[in-house]
Amino acid sequence: MVVEERYMSNSIYSHHKRILYTLLAGLICLSLSCNTTKYLKKDEHLLVKNKVTLKSDKPIPNKGERKDNLSKIIIQKPNSDAVDILPFKTPFKLWHYNHRYEKRHKHDSLLPKSVERPAILDTTLIPRSIQNMKNYLFNQGYFYASIQDTVIYSYKKAVVKYDISAGNNYLINKINYDVNDSNILFLLQATKDVSVLQKEKQFTYSMLEDERSRITSVMRNNGYYKFTQENVTFTIDTFDKTLFRNIESPFESAINFIKLAKHKTTPTIDINTIIRLADDTAAYKQFTIASVNVYPDFEDAEDLKDSTMIKRTIDSINFKYHHEYVHAKVLYEHIYIAPGNVYSQADYDKTYTKLNELGIFQYVRIDARENRKNRGTIDYNIYLTQSKKHDLNFNVETSKGSTYSLGTSVGANFRDKNFAHGANLLTIGVSGGLEWVYNENKGTKILDHFDLLTKFYGINASLDFPKFLAPVASSLFDNSNLPHTIIGGGENVLDRVNYFTLVNTSANFAYSWHQNQSITWTFAPAFINIIRLPVETDSFKKVLSTNAYLKNSYKPNFIEGQNISFTYDNSIKKHGINYSFLKLGLEEAGALLGAVNELGFALNDLYNLQFAQYAKFDFDARHYFTFPRSVFALHFYGGVGVPYDKSPTLPYIKQYFAGGPYSLRGWPIRTLGPGSYFNDSVKINQIDRTGDIKLEFNGEYRFPIAPLFAGAVKMNGAFFADMGNIWLAKADSSYPGGEFRLKTFGQTLAADMGIGLRFDIASFLTVRLDIGVPVKKPYVHQNGGWVFDKLDFYNSAWRKDNVIPVVTIGYPF
Repeated sequence: MVVEERYMSNSIYSHHKRILYTLLAGLICLSLSCNTTKYLKKDEHLLVKNKVTLKSDKPIPNKGERKDNLSKIIIQKPNSDAVDILPFKTPFKLWHYNHRYEKRHKHDSLLPKSVERPAILDTTLIPRSIQNMKNYLFNQGYFYASIQDTVIYSYKKAVVKYDISAGNNYLINKINYDVNDSNILFLLQATKDVSVLQKEKQFTYSMLEDERSRITSVMRNNGYYKFTQENVTFTIDTFDKTLFRNIESPFESAINFIKLAKHKTTPTIDINTIIRLADDTAAYKQFTIASVNVYPDFEDAEDLKDSTMIKRTIDSINFKYHHEYVHAKVLYEHIYIAPGNVYSQADYDKTYTKLNELGIFQYVRIDARENRKNRGTIDYNIYLTQSKKHDLNFNVETSKGSTYSLGTSVGANFRDKNFAHGANLLTIGVSGGLEWVYNENKGTKILDHFDLLTKFYGINASLDFPKFLAPVASSLFDNSNLPHTIIGGGENVLDRVNYFTLVNTSANFAYSWHQNQSITWTFAPAFINIIRLPVETDSFKKVLSTNAYLKNSYKPNFIEGQNISFTYDNSIKKHGINYSFLKLGLEEAGALLGAVNELGFALNDLYNLQFAQYAKFDFDARHYFTFPRSVFALHFYGGVGVPYDKSPTLPYIKQYFAGGPYSLRGWPIRTLGPGSYFNDSVKINQIDRTGDIKLEFNGEYRFPIAPLFAGAVKMNGAFFADMGNIWLAKADSSYPGGEFRLKTFGQTLAADMGIGLRFDIASFLTVRLDIGVPVKKPYVHQNGGWVFDKLDFYNSAWRKDNVIPVVTIGYPF
């Protein structure tokens, strides 16, 4: 009874403390807010908000985006909020200005970035803002928008409302071409299906700019070297001629207008695309390529006249060297312009891109000039400045992890970017590290408390050929998307001291190519992993003897298979605004060896191979909603691995795990799952929690906080929530509740919430600190696993078990 009363007393005390802190925070924010108008004169009002409402008789496409754009072009803005996450909009920069008002207002021109003078309402700027809005809406196809402004005064503050009635925008009715050159007219009509101007589409003026760019691109890709956007003009006819079918009957026309208004019919426009001869008649002339000269180790202009240079010619393309830095054949395969071809801007761009992708040149410059002797032809000079051939990088890291108390790792990477003079990228990396666990009950000196937990080391190498190496014809691929060929291999050792030593020997053969700017494919027709455990202690064997799943996971294995992955990333195309990322991967192992094994069995047991058989599907989907000062990122990823035939489980290195800095941040790495399984008696530094199925969903709201060190470091913040888990594909008595079942899926999901800080150092390195707290535990069977009622941040024992800090490099996704 005494214990219960003490608990109630502590709970009441904690409750009162929370109320006190909340009231204190509210009073601080309120005092900061009141301080913002302290020094305003009698007739002055602080602009605290611009409110924009947008309506129309018909639904407005992308209404939210258009409202944001309208808000951005309002001339006078309120004072900025240094932190957008508080319940009160508190302009800290203005508060900072008023805090030292006597000093600041005398030196307004010398204000630092952390200070702002008050945004005093200037009503003369409202008409100009309205005109900006009307211009924007006009360009969006709303030709007759009306805007009503209202100023709401409250004490010394003001809110300006802009009520916008956009009206209806126009639909495209007809697209006509007015071109007096038959070849150009043919090109335009042949490509009109990919035009943004299409019948029944809602019209915006930005469409005309897009169409002007498209036409110019079509022309320049078909030999019209001097054709520019200035050669394309448009006229727009908003007069709906169907309203005047009988021009002699004005009564009928009036009736038609009444019907149009009554039924709110969307008006239409006709667009005329006009291409006429300009002052420079060469804009209508098709150019061909006269010569192509390549300087692979260009030094200066003297190279153009140096007769001692090495010269080679491949298919009329001339190569001129001081020394053969890279084989001319390699460069030839990455050049898409050739003498005799019609000029094409696309071929120029592909050549520039592909030569840069070789990674062996510091600068790539392609100079195109009209040949003065042979009008209508172009001479190309390609200047390539070689970069440093070798580089060697070292890295040393010290860290604290969830499964260890102290860790250190070292690594070195050597790269030869022009191996064997073929622009082949040779990479060799070596790494190693140690992890210790802290034992407070051992020894008396500080160093005696640390026990060595893990040793790991390895060497890996790869060779990337900028060409397609295969026994099949390269003509199967588009020349500009020819795959790279990648061969790699390595050996890595994981020594879990006092338990086991695992050796993974790997090799792979793969192709990688870009389908376009957004889509990349990778295909590995063959990869191999050889898993060995040369050392197993008696204590580890004892654990395996009672756990069939672990025994099958850690057994020696031979893995041979193939995989393919598809990656879609439109961040460049969308200029980093509301962009998406999708990666899909499919992997299979054991089918080929299974067929070989069956053949051997058919030949009277000639051989009997031991190998893994499984199929895996992985996915990683992300979408980023970008706002003026923040980003909301969504992430859904996971995978399914299914062992089949003679393999009861996936090999250990192919299994999934959950928890840690790039997963569910409310749990240490590899300590969650599978399913609702939980066993406190098993040491986390002994056995990793793994599974055959993984599903995770992450959401993160990212926002700026403040620049540090004169802007060299940007401190950003984040709120995040994670949900997911791992599961077994088949039930296993060693992990009760660990299998995936739809009936218990909701219960077995884990969830956490948290906050984070990110320090962006010179836009080069991001150090991330996250603190995650579990809010749904799949192994808690009350209240569906939700544990909000158990949160107790004032209890040190609870914090030790539930507050998970993570310090790492880079964003989680």
